[in-house]
Amino acid sequence: MTDIRIGHLSTAYHTAIVMIGSKSLEDVGIDPHWKLFGTGPSIIQGIKEGDLDIGYIGLPPTIIGIANGGAMKCVAGGHEEGTVFIARSKYKSAAEAGSICNALQQFKGKTIGSPARGSIHDVILRYFLSREGVDKYVDIINFPWTDFVGQAMEDGSIEAAVGTPSLQVSLEYISGVLIKSIVPPADLWPHNPSYGIIASTNFIEKQPDLLMAFLKAHKNAIGLIKEKPNEAAKISSEVMAVVDPGFFIECYKVSPRYCCALTEDYVNSTMRFVEILKEHGYINRNVIANEIFDTSLIEKIHPEPHHYDHSPHFANHNMDQSSSGAP
Repeated sequence: MTDIRIGHLSTAYHTAIVMIGSKSLEDVGIDPHWKLFGTGPSIIQGIKEGDLDIGYIGLPPTIIGIANGGAMKCVAGGHEEGTVFIARSKYKSAAEAGSICNALQQFKGKTIGSPARGSIHDVILRYFLSREGVDKYVDIINFPWTDFVGQAMEDGSIEAAVGTPSLQVSLEYISGVLIKSIVPPADLWPHNPSYGIIASTNFIEKQPDLLMAFLKAHKNAIGLIKEKPNEAAKISSEVMAVVDPGFFIECYKVSPRYCCALTEDYVNSTMRFVEILKEHGYINRNVIANEIFDTSLIEKIHPEPHHYDHSPHFANHNMDQSSSGAP
């Protein structure tokens, strides 16, 4: 069997979890070496140092890695609009407050938690706080592991947080913390590239057939989430072993924009991040689209129109169901 070294997160909606549980790579003669990381920037470091071939990462950390000399490119999409902004239920949502600006004003003098600095969640949060003129009045704590953000919400050390749909669902349905969505994922940053498949340039050049096989499995896993989310949820719950399949269903529902295609919207949204990253000092040079993306393989694998807009086909499912995953 041929090896691939893959860095991934504990994020429930990533295809990594489905692929681990379904053994889809092993079925095509690939021996995957899955390595769990706390945040996207640490995966970027693993690719830069030659320890990983592929990573599941948001695009801002990828841009930062490329700007700092990392040899890597985004070779496929995965998901859009995967950043949630939540707070304790006593705060008003943007809809209740009348605007995003009014909603952010509530957090003057408060502390908001985020995954690591340079993560997509951190960049989006800092951009909005700066845009609305409240960045100087809000404390941000960046946690080295995304899971620590939820723990900080539980123990009351932060009032609000940004993170993945998993963060929101964990707090609502597992921890029982009374929270609400302050700004819906689509309103934070339309089409934001919450994660893509990032491959080292060396791997792209030397192992294109192996990368192609991985991307086909990635596409199939997205198809399972879209067409048979209950089955994908059951597989994922068996991998993670600590949560019911309903947890994954709820994560899929929070932000259902899955596809592996690299669309014009996906690329354009990414390029907006380049401007913001430079403006806020994350990078010191412009990074062009051809440095970030290699669409050659995914265009062969996904020649049909994208389906980010198509929601998964949810059967009846709730968080009280047993781990059997039966609809």
